[in-house]
Amino acid sequence: MNSLGNEKNIQIFLDYLQKERRYSPYTVDNYKRTLHQFYQFLEERNLTITQAKTQDIADFLAYLKTHHHLKRISQANRISALRTFYRFLRRRGMIDCDPADGLGKLNKEKKLPNFLTVGEMDFLLNYLKRKAQEGSAFISLRNWAFFELLYSSGLRVGEMTQLKVKDLDLASKMVRVKGKGGKERIVPFNESTGEALREYLNCRPFSREEVFLNSRGTPLTSRGARKILETIVKEAGLGGKRISPHVFRHSFATHLLGGGAELRMVQEALGHSSLSTTQIYTHLNWDKMKRVYQNTHPHAKKVKNDD
Repeated sequence: MNSLGNEKNIQIFLDYLQKERRYSPYTVDNYKRTLHQFYQFLEERNLTITQAKTQDIADFLAYLKTHHHLKRISQANRISALRTFYRFLRRRGMIDCDPADGLGKLNKEKKLPNFLTVGEMDFLLNYLKRKAQEGSAFISLRNWAFFELLYSSGLRVGEMTQLKVKDLDLASKMVRVKGKGGKERIVPFNESTGEALREYLNCRPFSREEVFLNSRGTPLTSRGARKILETIVKEAGLGGKRISPHVFRHSFATHLLGGGAELRMVQEALGHSSLSTTQIYTHLNWDKMKRVYQNTHPHAKKVKNDD
């Protein structure tokens, strides 16, 4: 086995990344580390880098996952390094076929969304309502109305900032939303949100078609909403929690499903084109599902009574 050949091929590749492709030193170091791990793995199989097959690469990745407990992002980075390396060798005529071509795609790891409990959400919205009613200032009323609607409708913050007054039906407590891809949907909101919207719209010192405005009378932006929420969270004493406007949307979906809403209904409310996108929220209600099972399934009841 030619270890010198392994080292030489790797160094030629790293020089190419650094001098011709102008990769950052950080990226070059990461690629170097991956390739050295790989050729050491191949040494156990008495193989050189140019002799490796697709199965050898797959076994190497499985080894890293098992022994080094790599997260998906780290696995993806190593796959990228190996793909780039073998494409380089193929273009330079150092190998006849690219073993990395046979690698399947690594699915992205889905993270469970962050959300507030019902109690935390009630606390935050009650704080905003109290602030609004204490001073009846335009900004305080806007904040109350904005975050009430954000939670009760599950809208994206970008959809909120684009809302027009004509999109609101306060009598029916409905809002018309234009979501991704220009797809329209109609979402209901509750009486508390209707109250907040009425008080806010009645006191607005500016006449604009957009619903939510900043202190200059121009439409509120997504960035502006995030900064406003950061301030509110600190003032309310929830600074230990990471709360973004999107957390309101996650909380909306989680609380609906926790209350027994059908997944299809939540999908429509959120404006998801695929049900699989909405299904991530079902993981958050697993504990409740187990409790329901224990209380309702005949065999679960029998086991419980026998204990």
